[in-house]
Amino acid sequence: MFARSLCALTLVFPAVVYADVEAPAEAEQNVQFPYVLKITATDNFHELLEKNLDLARWQRERRVTREQLARLLDSVTESVSGLLATEGYFSPVVNAKLDESVQPAVVSLDVKAGEPSRVRDIDVNYMGAIDEDEVRVQRLFERREQTWSLPVGSIFKQSAWNDSKRRALSSLINRRYPAAKMIRSEASVDPQALTVDLSIDLDSGPAYTYGPLEVSGLSRFPEKLIRNNVEFHEGEEYRRKDLVDLQTDLQNLPHFSLVLVDVDLPENPPFIAPVKVTVQEAPLSKISTGLGYSTNTGVRGSFSYRYLNLMDRAWVFDSSLRLEQKEQALSAGITFPRFASGYEHRVYASYTREDIQSLAIDKWKTGVSRSSTSENIDRLIRLEYQIERSELNDGTVFDPQSLTAKYQWVRRNVDRLRNPRSGNVITLEGGGAIKGVLSDETFAQLYGRGVQYFPIGKKSVFVGRLELGQTFTKDVTNVPTDWLFRTGGSSSVRGYDYQSLGISLGGSTVPGRVLAVSSLEYQQPVYKDWLGAVFVDHGGVADQWKDWEGSTGVGVGARWVSPVGMIGIDVARGIEAKQFRVHFTMGVTF
Repeated sequence: MFARSLCALTLVFPAVVYADVEAPAEAEQNVQFPYVLKITATDNFHELLEKNLDLARWQRERRVTREQLARLLDSVTESVSGLLATEGYFSPVVNAKLDESVQPAVVSLDVKAGEPSRVRDIDVNYMGAIDEDEVRVQRLFERREQTWSLPVGSIFKQSAWNDSKRRALSSLINRRYPAAKMIRSEASVDPQALTVDLSIDLDSGPAYTYGPLEVSGLSRFPEKLIRNNVEFHEGEEYRRKDLVDLQTDLQNLPHFSLVLVDVDLPENPPFIAPVKVTVQEAPLSKISTGLGYSTNTGVRGSFSYRYLNLMDRAWVFDSSLRLEQKEQALSAGITFPRFASGYEHRVYASYTREDIQSLAIDKWKTGVSRSSTSENIDRLIRLEYQIERSELNDGTVFDPQSLTAKYQWVRRNVDRLRNPRSGNVITLEGGGAIKGVLSDETFAQLYGRGVQYFPIGKKSVFVGRLELGQTFTKDVTNVPTDWLFRTGGSSSVRGYDYQSLGISLGGSTVPGRVLAVSSLEYQQPVYKDWLGAVFVDHGGVADQWKDWEGSTGVGVGARWVSPVGMIGIDVARGIEAKQFRVHFTMGVTF
């Protein structure tokens, strides 16, 4: 699918070199000769030279002889010129001098980079079947103006030149022309005029369309498990993104441990490319156990079991038991693989027991859900029946039931999921119940949450978070607690105990009808994958907006960008509560 490209770079390096090195005596050739390198360079090229020159690296070698050092000095001009050429400086003046009057000896390297060369002309030539597609060629030229890394007038850089060539070729390979190749590329340097002319010849090859889908590697699961994830059709024009998306979607299914998606590209017409999907099936059963600790709910233990082929239809059965100090849960469900419509369906039942902030709650739930996941948007529709029993510290008991419908929409638009530095994540939810339809009370809830990432400098980031919610109802005592609000703890208002910010009633902290939480956090790299953080959170819960009063938490924290995600620890002080709390988190909270 990919082809090699030929790159010709015409460079001229007029350089002046002054080296004062005497030939060593025969007997001294094998004697160790320690030295220290001191570099003086214009235009902040000191780091580039220090990192890449052999002369710099070898000063730490204890076995370097004077003869070896002399060879390094003889070649230093060529090495420096080659390095500076990658940054667009083709006429450096290099002066290398050895001082043996001190121990260890001192090598002084003085580099004057001179004036940089700038791009004067760009010539991209397309040939092959694309010659007949004038509209596509015009679009490629227009897109080049936006994405080309070396526009006319910019300083030539080898890295940007390589990137420009890669993008030019990828623009063909990614759509219709997967057999495209670069047949010539040249950067012609005029050191006198300080200019560089760039030219590329690209052969698009033939235009391909999709052929039939061929699946291999299945032995237990039905083929429709794969076909229902295919969003392109036979006869449509080739787009590499389709194949990447299909491979990602299939790899995310629990049924497969390995997925490869590719096409065969015939060299002769008709240019129809069959799509080949090769899979390796995962074990049918999986048992998982775990031990952990949460600053919200205490010590935890968990057990889960999953079976991937219920009724021989690739239905996924899953069950779990979770035991924590403040919360215990038992659940089971069946997930039906994605339909051709793009939606996945699930039926489930669960029981949860929790005792948090002197409010003991027993919840029984059963329901069905319908969900879909696109490139950056998740959608969920859920119909759920719930029976609840909640007991306050003074013995008061509420036992509401409800049949609720809920819609959730989540958009993730960030540069990276593991450690975002720019972009935003927005969550919107709405739902409710109708009295008399298996429900004790009519209510409706609206909820929204937004997280914005602002990059600062090269590595720092500023994070802003806003969370708002309201439940509309006449009688909160007949509304399940899941449809009301409490806050406090990790990922909300730090410096306060988990769900401690609510309404005081009967010696307990009960949820309210309105919620507002905001947070500002600044993260600064301190060492490798470690970040330091300072933050301020402010938020609270009330029965009505006129009664809302927020609580403030401030603190500092540390973040480790581990291979499995972000792991953090925060030390926060609750201003109103006059207390310090430690919070652990794992992953990025969206």
